[in-house]
This record gives sequence, structure tokens and C-alpha cells, in this order.
Amino acid sequence: MAPFDQRIEFLEERQEALLMQNKVLATALKGLLRALPADLAELAIKSIREAFDNELAELQYEENPQADLFHDATYDFFHEREH
Repeated sequence: MAPFDQRIEFLEERQEALLMQNKVLATALKGLLRALPADLAELAIKSIREAFDNELAELQYEENPQADLFHDATYDFFHEREH
């Protein structure tokens, strides 16, 4: 296998590992939120949304090229949570 092909295979494996790590963290966070009493869970979700909004604003202010990716990932997280 050519070095270029090996590199692509390595990057694909790393991407899969990162996606799974993110899924594990999201699942843990969702589990923690479910364990909280409803009033505390709503307060925690509000705080998390505010933190995400602040981070997105900072990324946009810095003109970080990953701002859109962060926005999409945040949307996906909360969209999954609402179902």
C-alpha cells in the first residue's frame, strides 16, 4: 500500500474513533441530564445552550473556519435531545 493510501486509511480510522468518542460524551451528558430533577435539568440545558451560544459567538468573532461545524454539531446535539 502506498504511503498516501496508508495516510488516508489512518485518517479515516481516526475520524471514526473521534466520532465514537463524541457519541460517548454526548450519551454521558444526556444520561446526566436525565438523572437530574426536571427543574435542574431545564436549568442545566439552558446553561449549556448559553455556553454553546457564547462559544459560537467567539468562533464567529475570530472568523474561525470551524464556526459552522460547531453550529451544526450543536444543532444536532439539541435536535437529538428533543426527540
